[in-house]
Amino acid sequence: MMTSLNESNMTPTQKFKFLFESLYKLCENEKWGDPMSYARSREILIAGTLGHKIADTLSGADAIDEDGECEYKSTISTSINGSY
Repeated sequence: MMTSLNESNMTPTQKFKFLFESLYKLCENEKWGDPMSYARSREILIAGTLGHKIADTLSGADAIDEDGECEYKSTISTSINGSY
């Protein structure tokens, strides 16, 4: 595994590999779970942006704030389609 990022000397594939491995290592160290499992990476990103604590489990609440459990919804579609 590469130990530092020097973009000027990396192919796109090497850069992807470095970032991918770095992301997994960070999530493992923080006990956030698999960042590629469902929308976990989005939950981590949103929780960090909002200052929430990332939930310890992949089921149930996505994060915790001062009022309690938070459930995030996101989409990559051009329109929202669904219910909760």
